[in-house]
Amino acid sequence: MTFPHSAKEVIQSGLVRRTFDPAFLNSVANHPEVRPWLQGEGDLDITHQAFNPANFVLQSEFGGFVLLRHEPGRYEVHSQFLPGHGTHPAKAMLAAQEWMFTRTDCVAIVSKVPAGNKRAKGFAMIGGLRTIFERDDAVLGPCEYVELTIADWAMRTPTLESHGHRFHDFTRNLGWADHPVDPAHERAVGGALLMVERGQVAKGVAFYNRWARLAGYPESTLVSESPPVIDMSVGGEICVLGMGESGMEALLCRSASQ
Repeated sequence: MTFPHSAKEVIQSGLVRRTFDPAFLNSVANHPEVRPWLQGEGDLDITHQAFNPANFVLQSEFGGFVLLRHEPGRYEVHSQFLPGHGTHPAKAMLAAQEWMFTRTDCVAIVSKVPAGNKRAKGFAMIGGLRTIFERDDAVLGPCEYVELTIADWAMRTPTLESHGHRFHDFTRNLGWADHPVDPAHERAVGGALLMVERGQVAKGVAFYNRWARLAGYPESTLVSESPPVIDMSVGGEICVLGMGESGMEALLCRSASQ
């Protein structure tokens, strides 16, 4: 299952932003058509979670997500949206996933889906979260515990291919040998490139190398995080690139025989 083509619109549009102000999402969570779907009793208040800088609160026009850090790199997501806005929640979820995986240390997003809550189950499926186990939760009762890893996200996101193409267009202009079209490779490269450009340099290189080892592609070496410098030498070709938000630059590119 892959994301719908409309995900391209999401990633390009900046549909979500981080906030430390809980007021809007508190109003959404306590809306009379939203509150019955959320756990607990009485008014909900995410002020404590929003003020904790280890967490991420991502807000869109009609709702948003609270991502609570379980441990470095692993976050539990809670969502709340005002009713009557069509596909907006699904688009916002895809944008939030892209935001977390490329701008933070996040490598896994987890959640709980109460048994019988078809709305929550459908939302999780659209986002690609898969069931890892089932058990009775102390508050929610019988639940599916679901997870989306960074590898699953990248391989399910066709819009990352455009960023992979952007990288390969650059290297092709340097005279690098081309290779047959490989959508999985383009997604891995595209995801890694976004991480590097958005400040997650070591994470981006590690993410790509993990994929490359399994797929049989050459790995890269992180030379420097600041400024971002990556050694992508392969076989007889030596190439060191400077990479970051401002773009890519060939710092050294020549044949090893030279």
